[in-house]
Amino acid sequence: MKKILIVDYIVGGGFAEEDLPLDRLAEGYAILRACIEHFAKLGYKISTLIDQRLMQHIRISPIHDFISIATHEDFITGLQTLADKVDYSMTSAPESKGILKDLSSIMENSKSLYLGSKSESIEIAADKIKTMEVAKKLGLNVPATFSPSYSDPFDKIQSEVDILGFPLIIKPIDGCGCKGLTKATNVDGLRFGLQSAHSETNMENCIVQEFIPGVPISVSIIAKNKKAYPISINHQNIRLDSKNYSGNYLGGEIPFNIPEYHDEIIDASLKLVKELDLQGCVGVDLIAGEEGVFVIEVNPRITVPYIALKEIASQNLAQILIDLIENDKEVPAITFNGYVSFSKISIPSSVSKKARFERVTGIDGVQAPPLPIGNNSHTYSLIMGFGSTLTHARKDLQKVKNEILKGLSG
Repeated sequence: MKKILIVDYIVGGGFAEEDLPLDRLAEGYAILRACIEHFAKLGYKISTLIDQRLMQHIRISPIHDFISIATHEDFITGLQTLADKVDYSMTSAPESKGILKDLSSIMENSKSLYLGSKSESIEIAADKIKTMEVAKKLGLNVPATFSPSYSDPFDKIQSEVDILGFPLIIKPIDGCGCKGLTKATNVDGLRFGLQSAHSETNMENCIVQEFIPGVPISVSIIAKNKKAYPISINHQNIRLDSKNYSGNYLGGEIPFNIPEYHDEIIDASLKLVKELDLQGCVGVDLIAGEEGVFVIEVNPRITVPYIALKEIASQNLAQILIDLIENDKEVPAITFNGYVSFSKISIPSSVSKKARFERVTGIDGVQAPPLPIGNNSHTYSLIMGFGSTLTHARKDLQKVKNEILKGLSG
């Protein structure tokens, strides 16, 4: 039986000595679960790391081998130990602060075959300024962008970006999951946006961009050796307009299409992934609107839409990934059996207690249950609805939401 190590940075103990970021924990849990279940269907023996605070709350099966993580040193040591004991390895981790690059480097240098991008490719793709430069060289549309230093006087930054006009998008150069991203509609919003971006990064500069109106979408891609294959176009539900709050990725819908821009969306995404020489599962974020298709950023890792693709793709994407990375086998055209609408929902911690948690964990459509941990005012759940049409999927999502809230309030 072949073995694979699948690690999510948050679930696996990357925050072992810090408070768990519960909103991102829901996403990481759902991705980890989808990957484990997908590879288990192929008969793989699964290894992973688990933050000790989550041990009694993990409801993912099967896990054949794991290490409980109490410190960051445990995390690194555990990663190195298990990566040398398996045939394949893969990780879900944030690009910020070089985390994804560092984890990828460990797996690359292990005895296992790493199913993700090379660390040097991640270093470029994780830097949104460098990605914008690559996209421009390829002739792709990108938002007008400035990269001021956090140490610059505010008046100097304001003067620099004045040519863009409001609204503006402010975000960290290496951010992920909309963390530290804000939409500023005035000078006070710009000031808040700079502070928010700075709190999420170790880098000296940030990104200030013109706001491009349109539909936020992503493209899921599988790639290797400058070959890239599109899997799906996905709608993104992103909250941007809450005053004095950074943006938040709330979910999406798959498959999604904008017929007039379909070819441009796919072509731009594939060109960029090939040029960046990325490998494994990759996501490209874009905006499609009246001004055309604009590249926003690249996620050189497996992304949240995978949890939906696992359910509706007619082929097993885990097998396709192995076939491409290990044997250079071309990726077939992917077909779908229906539609998915998925959403991250916020739940007051006061109602997410142990007994109630157990009641909702097994509800169909709950991909990540509201984990009853920490002292935060809210916890999060990631839920999913299915249907033969997008309308039916949305209705099913609402049904799942009602069911989980009923279970938590009983």
